Amino acid sequence: MPGLRAGNSVAFITVAFASVLALVIYWPGLNSPFMGDDYRYLLASRDMSWGDFLHDAWFPWVEREASEVSKDHWRPLSWSYFRIQYQVFGDERIGYHLTSFAAHLAGIVMVWLLARRLRIATPGAIAATVIFAVHPEGFESVTWISALSLVGFPLALAGWLAFIAAVEADSPARRLRLHALAVALLVIALLNRETSVAVFPAMGFWLLLVQRRDRLRHPRAYLPLAPYVGLFVVYTLVSTWFFTVRSDEQLSFDRATIDRAWFYVQHALLPTSNVSEPVIRAQQLLGLVVLVVPFVALYNRRWALLALWLGFLGSILPYAFFSVGYGPRYFYFPGAFLALALGAAAAELWPTASRLLNADRLRLVATSGLVVVAFAVTVIGARRVDRWVEVNPESQQRWIDELLVVHPEFPEDGGTLYVTNLPMPLAMFYGYVVQPTIQYLYPGEERKVQPFFRENLEEVRPWLKPEDALFIYGE
Repeated sequence: MPGLRAGNSVAFITVAFASVLALVIYWPGLNSPFMGDDYRYLLASRDMSWGDFLHDAWFPWVEREASEVSKDHWRPLSWSYFRIQYQVFGDERIGYHLTSFAAHLAGIVMVWLLARRLRIATPGAIAATVIFAVHPEGFESVTWISALSLVGFPLALAGWLAFIAAVEADSPARRLRLHALAVALLVIALLNRETSVAVFPAMGFWLLLVQRRDRLRHPRAYLPLAPYVGLFVVYTLVSTWFFTVRSDEQLSFDRATIDRAWFYVQHALLPTSNVSEPVIRAQQLLGLVVLVVPFVALYNRRWALLALWLGFLGSILPYAFFSVGYGPRYFYFPGAFLALALGAAAAELWPTASRLLNADRLRLVATSGLVVVAFAVTVIGARRVDRWVEVNPESQQRWIDELLVVHPEFPEDGGTLYVTNLPMPLAMFYGYVVQPTIQYLYPGEERKVQPFFRENLEEVRPWLKPEDALFIYGE
């Protein structure tokens, strides 16, 4: 079976081409400043002992109110990786970015390997790999340092790959070893990020619609899924029952769930934040296309296409149920399943196209079209990353730079620093990252900081004591 081997020139060229495009897209962000939650983890890594840090990362429910690391999400391996990175890179932000980019490259390789293991024809496998590499919707997961949990993504795909190999293995001993490997990889992925559960629907649909479709009446057909269902149940109980944020505060099953799912469906084929009326209409139309494809695949008995497309729709569910927020950056994990589904669709259309054009001309047209579209999307993606860096981490860094010029030392004698005109990354969620940011910038005893709105300045002035300080950014 084709894979990523030295002798497989198609594999090498495809992965190399996709990786170069990814590098162009993410180049503007490879040295972008720390931002937002980054300072929470930097502060904890600097000021907490290894024992306290790991205790907080792995057992946050023991002292919920005092949790510094896992306050919002239980991702113990991600936080542990961050601490290791801090020991290596310290304040050198490029090291953190290179780690995230390396995880993205690993994801590109895994998409290729999965496409070939799923027996998607070569044109479809090429398309899937390139689509995942350049799809611009989830770029924040690679560009923002705090999104280190994306390391769990290639591990989850590797777990699916091992699962496929286990199901297809002839030897019972080999089958057992591969299932154990798959479970281990999925456990590691889940301990990096909870939405690694997005891989489970794709695994189930592939097994039942492709591998065991002719044996669905036999209970034994479902046995390979048993350890994974058990893993899902155990993980769900642990990560909600003992979660730092109660499950009823982060998960919802209401009309908003449908709205969130529809948001991701609309952005699958037209990933843009443009809110003009024509663009919105186009997104809605393409969203309907996404929902119709499974019915077309079912009608035509294209079982692999049906399984992969349902796998993509299933990968959206964890994000639809997540009530804390939604947006383009959460599309990163589902993007791989979308790429595989689109690759399968391209492979299904290839024979029909072959009847219209001879083989050489079809390869030329398809290759040229893919290259042109990929380059166009790459340019758009690079601009999007560059704009995001300017609006988010660089805007926060400008605020920090001016703060350190105006107040090179923190107010002494227990004074409070009053700050205003916060850039968006600091102002989000009522400025909850302002305190750790200030604490990291001014090491020492606990620093008192009070954000306020600029229009309330005259009301704040009477509160100022002689030992307090005031910082009005940009004025």
